[in-house]
Amino acid sequence: MVSHHFGDITMLNIGHAIFTFCFSVCCLSLVLPKPALAEDFVIGVEDIEYYPIYARRDGDYAGFARELFDAFGSDSGHSFQYKILPIKRLFSEFLGNKLDFKFPDNPNWQSDMKAGKGVIYSDAVLEYIDGVLVPPSRLGKDKLALKNLGVVRGFTAWDYLDDINKGEIRVNEGNSLTNLVKMAESERIDGVYFNVIVARYFLEHTEFKKNALVFDESLPHTRGQYHLSTVSHPQIIEQFNTFLRDKVALIETLKAKYDVKIF
Repeated sequence: MVSHHFGDITMLNIGHAIFTFCFSVCCLSLVLPKPALAEDFVIGVEDIEYYPIYARRDGDYAGFARELFDAFGSDSGHSFQYKILPIKRLFSEFLGNKLDFKFPDNPNWQSDMKAGKGVIYSDAVLEYIDGVLVPPSRLGKDKLALKNLGVVRGFTAWDYLDDINKGEIRVNEGNSLTNLVKMAESERIDGVYFNVIVARYFLEHTEFKKNALVFDESLPHTRGQYHLSTVSHPQIIEQFNTFLRDKVALIETLKAKYDVKIF
């Protein structure tokens, strides 16, 4: 009888231990953050010629950014579609929660429109420089000599906004970088304000001479970062940040492939 009673007690203890373990696991599952499941998302992107960083090619999104996000999708199990939109409409649809993500983005861009929207940004995806490219004969001249500045239609030359508002610099808009380079070569404008990486690639891969325009570092310019942004999916931004940290070698290979490194 003693032995039988002892066995009952042992079985009760084992049962209690199993119950306690299962209860603890259930509690932990409620407390610990759950990993995001594989999902389909839409990234809103700009409908501009910004190759090799990004551009429309045969109606589809292409360039460094496309390959980077596709690689993240393969790594995480998520799939991404790319909705190519004009810049103003892109901001409107993104802030209207019609898109899951926006690229590129930066906390300094359209900050008034974003106020109170709870926009979340990833870690830096890529560094960029926006500055003035001038004919070699104008390299090193003072900003006071910059009277006519070429800008792609829809862009803002932030480094020169005060001078533009004062009437000290006149903006000449062009529909494309091709138009602006031709205007600079014919001396109708003094320089072109643009992304330096994109302009460098453009001059190396078109009919223009490689040094038709050169970046003038002595003139005001902006050095910043491109980010992926969202309003509704902070957990995916966390996953993307982990991807950026863990896949440094892959990302550096992509930067070299597309020649998008800051020089």
